[in-house]
Amino acid sequence: MARKFGADQFELVEDAVQEALYKAMQAWPFSGIPANPSGWITKTAQNKLIDELRRSQGFDQKAKQIIDEAEKQQLPDDVILRNELGDDLLKMMFACCRPEINEEYQIILALKILCGFGNKEIAMSLFKTEEAVAKAYLRSKEKLRETGFMLSVPSGEGLGHRLENLLRIIYLLFNEGYKAALGPALVRKDLCLEAIRLTGHILDHPSLSTSGANSLMALMLFQTARFESRINKEGRLQTLLEQDRGLWDRKLIEGGIAYLDRAAQANELTEYYVQASIAAVHCFAPDFKSTDWNAILSLYNILLRINPGKVVALNRIVALARVEGPEKALLELKSIEDEKLVNYYLFHAIKADLLNTVGDRKSATAAYEKASILADNQLEKEYLLSMAQKAPAP
Repeated sequence: MARKFGADQFELVEDAVQEALYKAMQAWPFSGIPANPSGWITKTAQNKLIDELRRSQGFDQKAKQIIDEAEKQQLPDDVILRNELGDDLLKMMFACCRPEINEEYQIILALKILCGFGNKEIAMSLFKTEEAVAKAYLRSKEKLRETGFMLSVPSGEGLGHRLENLLRIIYLLFNEGYKAALGPALVRKDLCLEAIRLTGHILDHPSLSTSGANSLMALMLFQTARFESRINKEGRLQTLLEQDRGLWDRKLIEGGIAYLDRAAQANELTEYYVQASIAAVHCFAPDFKSTDWNAILSLYNILLRINPGKVVALNRIVALARVEGPEKALLELKSIEDEKLVNYYLFHAIKADLLNTVGDRKSATAAYEKASILADNQLEKEYLLSMAQKAPAP
């Protein structure tokens, strides 16, 4: 729709698609799902947009030409415009990753309009405020209008220049599925499987099968392999220590190893390669006690050099505690504390675990309670509150 009608009609396109989806929700429960649901939605959205353009005060010769051309075109049976990528959503993601748009705006634009994220989910993913995300989204759409380009996808080498940011968008999509920021469910498998599907399409393209893309696929397969063990039969969150490793999917782990081997052949050290290697170490351990924490700490040290961010530093502290003890980890935690981290639930959850380990029950309880207040996912809230109750003040 955006390619056909132009970026200057982007907001009208959004409204038309949303209206089409709403009509589908009203009609399909009674009439049944049509044989070509994608075609039904696309055609309904197109008709809605054409009606809006005709009614608008700005109806001009250009709009008339667009409408005439759109009405002449027959939608293909599967509504997938085929080119070298072969997937409509992936093409749109590449189109959002245009060099004319700030990289952060590219990510916000794609997560918002193509992945269905709300402002709060994006804010939590990027460590920003909801207000900042909302403003950035408006600016990114303004940039689309200013440039006046059609949402087209470059071919050949032009695709590769946009790949890095696209992989980050898919990574954030997977992360939201792996551990939902909001709501009652911890895992949203649909988002994780969609991220894996999109990465599969990228890897099918010879010039895009990079070390980063293969490493990201490996990371996602290693993490997905643990899905069935992350929630117990009573619906409670299970930590890595508590998980039944017999439920881990060995075929997915083997697939992850294969993709990690492919990534290693490129002889390029990427952030995703190091993250996938950390996940692999966990998958190789037959039980929690056998985990090679020295290897994990070494990998986090490398990752911190590649990406010296606060979240990486925070995750590294968990490994540091296993290797050098909780007291050293608490000192390290204090050294990285800042305004953003103190409003992040995981900072207080890790602090609580460390305080609990050294026997400071009163402080641990307070930290667990603080973490539960800051957490937005219901299962994580319940887990943190249960930990607070297990570590009562003496």
